[in-house]
Amino acid sequence: MTMDIFLQSIASIFTFQNFIYMMIAIVLGIMAGALPGFTATMAIALMVPFTFTMSPVSGLITIGALYCATIFGGSFSAILLNTPGTPSSIGTTFDGYPMAKKGRGMEAIYTATIGSGVGGVMGTFGLILFAVPLAKAALKFGPPEFFWVAIFGLTIISSISEESLLKGITAGFLGILVSMIGNAPIGGDMRFDFGLVSLQGGVEIVSVLIGFFCIPEIFRMAMDPSSTYTDAETGSMEKGSLTRAFDHIFGHPLAVLRASIIGLIVGILPGAGGNIANLIAYNEAKRASKHPETFGTGEPQGVVATETSNNAVVEGAMVPLLALGIPGSPPAAIIYGALLLQGLSPGPQLFVHNTSLVYAFMLSFFISNILIVLVGFLAGKGMYKAVIKIPIRVLVPSILFLTVIGSYAIRNNPMDVIIMFVSGIIGYILKDLGFNTGAFVLGLILGPIAERGFVQGLLMGNMVSIKAPWIIFFTRPLSITLIVLSVLSAAWPLFRAAMKKKSAKGGIAEALVLSESAAAKAEGGSGKLKKVNTDYISAVVVLGISALFYMEMGKWSKYASLAPKSIILVLFVLSVGLFIKGKVKPEKVVLTFTHITRSLAFLVVIGLLWVLLMDKIGFVVTSMLAFSAILIAYHPGKGVRGVVESILIAGVMIFIMYMTFDKLLNVTLPTGILI
Repeated sequence: MTMDIFLQSIASIFTFQNFIYMMIAIVLGIMAGALPGFTATMAIALMVPFTFTMSPVSGLITIGALYCATIFGGSFSAILLNTPGTPSSIGTTFDGYPMAKKGRGMEAIYTATIGSGVGGVMGTFGLILFAVPLAKAALKFGPPEFFWVAIFGLTIISSISEESLLKGITAGFLGILVSMIGNAPIGGDMRFDFGLVSLQGGVEIVSVLIGFFCIPEIFRMAMDPSSTYTDAETGSMEKGSLTRAFDHIFGHPLAVLRASIIGLIVGILPGAGGNIANLIAYNEAKRASKHPETFGTGEPQGVVATETSNNAVVEGAMVPLLALGIPGSPPAAIIYGALLLQGLSPGPQLFVHNTSLVYAFMLSFFISNILIVLVGFLAGKGMYKAVIKIPIRVLVPSILFLTVIGSYAIRNNPMDVIIMFVSGIIGYILKDLGFNTGAFVLGLILGPIAERGFVQGLLMGNMVSIKAPWIIFFTRPLSITLIVLSVLSAAWPLFRAAMKKKSAKGGIAEALVLSESAAAKAEGGSGKLKKVNTDYISAVVVLGISALFYMEMGKWSKYASLAPKSIILVLFVLSVGLFIKGKVKPEKVVLTFTHITRSLAFLVVIGLLWVLLMDKIGFVVTSMLAFSAILIAYHPGKGVRGVVESILIAGVMIFIMYMTFDKLLNVTLPTGILI
């Protein structure tokens, strides 16, 4: 890039009109990202028609700003509601939500905001400096390499499930099994649809994410609707939160650089994305930490890793798009279409014929990420203040409403809403039994990538050796590198555990152990609630699920049945392992789902009726009835005033959400026999 091109690009960006466009896009993007289920792909698709009348530079700058802001916006719901607003914010829930519950919500939001901005800026440097060579390197990744990338991602389970590795691995394989519902990636065989037409398109990942991460938290709130949002006084905790957030980022430059590089590289790989990058970055941050035991309890460096990496993914996804004309992610595919509509052809010739335009688009990411930080401070503070001030009894139906409408908005499929709520119930039970829900979601995301890479790799291997087609997975240089990384990643937690036994425990670890033992005594020491062997129950659950899927297997083609048979076999073995563990080293805890309160039971019943009848009776009517019923049931006053007040609150909330989604965002809501 010459100085003339640089100056031309800067001049085309710095116009009053473009700043207005970017600010509007950023505000809308943050709002879209914060809404559970409203993905970056949907936001960009809605924005593209509005760019038709803009100049090519303005149109691309607007879409780029929207993309960055939507990915960042997902951190708000991840931190405040334990719900990844976008799949790229899965890892942010691990430490962001615990920080919010401890009264450190503003600190978590500031950390995510600054981290997102820094990750975006560093990703932009990588995009401008290395676009062409990085794009060419990405082309060397074939099916065998993508298989090993997925395996490398799955090794993260060993880090996030250290408290119960066997259950973590089992949860991961359950996620892989569920990901196989629908069409087989090779052959097109219909698998595990259980006779339901609505399952033939597979399970929508975002719906399961919402269910597994958000619904269990709603259930926990419903156990005591009169409780408060945070477990601590927020006033004292918020003092100095901005200063601490800056220290979390700029006080750990190597951690930020590592997360940014991971995000950039993963973003470049076609088919990968922020959902994988933020989990890998989280794992690497935990592995590099001197106190990895603090991760998952409200560790700011967990938020730094995930939010820095997922915003660097945005710029990484632009590398193959601009340099090779290959969209590396669904949002990038829509941007590809927007380029074509502007008369531009992505690829090497784009740099030759439209040099200043391309560099203006890339340089605009600097401005967008800086503006995101400024807007994010204001938006994040406002959202946090609003959430902690809303009573839990109002927060429960409000969050539930967002999960319902967010799940439906993805594909306008009522089954996605049912799957979301049922996933929440299952996630609540699995977490109670000691399974890591993050491991399940990891398997759900990486399962299709691993299966597609494995089957396609075998087909490629037939050209190398008909008798041993699998040899192709172990002979390519990139595959060997990824195998070594996978082995090291999987073995690291075991190595660290061995080192811990040899050395004395540090102060932080000691405090955690003491707090955990104290909590255990408080939970089960009263003698009123009996501890049970969860390993036996877990084994029965896994065995039952495996048997259910096994009975659904049909006469599929060779490559369509290869992975499901293998996964079911592994799950049978793991269930036996859980039985043995229950006998040798049992894990006994108090199960909360066997002692649910009336308020929780009421919420589950109302929730099920809501999602089952929504498309039959009508969205507005069922939402109004369910919202009002929950508010009335949880209202401290049982008189006429409480009923009227509850109905008014429900009416206002439903009206605002209906106007936002149906009129503003053009999301078609189910009408049923009423409205």
